[in-house]
Amino acid sequence: MNKIKNKLTVILVISLMTISCKQKISSGQVEEQDGSIVDSTLVKKKEEKTGTPDLGPSFNPIGPEIAYYSYVDGAQNKARIFISDLDGGNLREVSTLDSIGFHTEPKWSRDGKKIAYTNFVDDGAKIMAVTTDGNSLEELAKVTENGFHMFTSWDLSGEGYFFFHWPKEGFTPDAYYAKGGKVERLTENGRTNRPHMTENGKLYVNRIDDLENYVVTKQLFDLKTKSTLDIPKLEGEFITGGHAIKSVENEDSTTLFLEDLEGNDLKELGIVPYKGIMFTTIDKDLKHVAYNTSFEEGAEIHLLEISSGEIIKLTEN
Repeated sequence: MNKIKNKLTVILVISLMTISCKQKISSGQVEEQDGSIVDSTLVKKKEEKTGTPDLGPSFNPIGPEIAYYSYVDGAQNKARIFISDLDGGNLREVSTLDSIGFHTEPKWSRDGKKIAYTNFVDDGAKIMAVTTDGNSLEELAKVTENGFHMFTSWDLSGEGYFFFHWPKEGFTPDAYYAKGGKVERLTENGRTNRPHMTENGKLYVNRIDDLENYVVTKQLFDLKTKSTLDIPKLEGEFITGGHAIKSVENEDSTTLFLEDLEGNDLKELGIVPYKGIMFTTIDKDLKHVAYNTSFEEGAEIHLLEISSGEIIKLTEN
C-alpha cells in the first residue's frame, strides 16, 4: 500500500477544490471570463502569470509541450487550462470557451489534438474536452446531474475514456468507462479512483484503503472479468506509458525514482530541493520529470532535466 501524503490527489482535490474553491463558487462569486487573463499579452513567457498557483502538469505525448491548470483571479475562485512549450514560452489559455467553474487536471489525447479536464461547478464536477487550439469544446459523459466526475485517461482508440465519479452526498468513488455515448460502470465498491490505461492496454486503478491519510493500493484491473490484482509495490500516483515516478522525501529535498508498473525501482532520476511536491510525471522519452511544488513553496511548475539535473522553472510564484 502506498502512503501518499500531502499530494494533490483525491484528498487535496476535495479539500482544496471542492471545499475552499467550491465554497467560493457556491457563494455566488464565480463570474464570466472577463478577458483580463486571455488578451494578446498572454502569449508570452511565464512572467505574465507570476503569483498564481499552477498545478497538474501533463506532457503532450507527441510534442515538446506541457499543459497545466492555473488560478486566474486574485480571489482564486477559478482556474483555467494552459499550454506552453517546455521552456515556458508560447503560453496560451485553451479552456476559454468554458467560461465558468474551476478547471483542473488536463489530460492530453493520445494524438495530442485534444485535452480533457475536470470542471468543478456549483452542482458538482463535469468532464470536458477541448481542442488544443481552444476552438472546440464538448462535455463528456456523466453519471449523475449533480455528482462529481473526474477525467483520468483516454483509451488506446482515443475515442473512449476512463473516469471516476462520486455522488454529491459523499465521497464514494467508482471507476467508469465511456465510449460512443455509452457509459459502463467498472467498480461498485465506493473506493476506487484514477483508472488509467497504459500504452499497452493495461488498466490500473487505485483502491482507497484509508481516505483520511490517503492510503491506496494500485490494482491491475481486468476489463473482461472485472477482477483486480493488487500491485502493492507500485507507489507512483500517475502513470506515463509504462512507468510511474516514486517520490521519496528527505530532510530538505525529494529523490525521484523511475518505477516499472510492477513497482520495481529502475533507477534514480535526480533530487529536487523541495518537499511536498505534487503531480509528479515523466515525458514519453524519459527526458524530463514535471512536478509542481507545494502551496507553501508557491505551487510552481518545474521540470527536472534528467540528464543534467537542471531544474527549469516554467512558472515562478
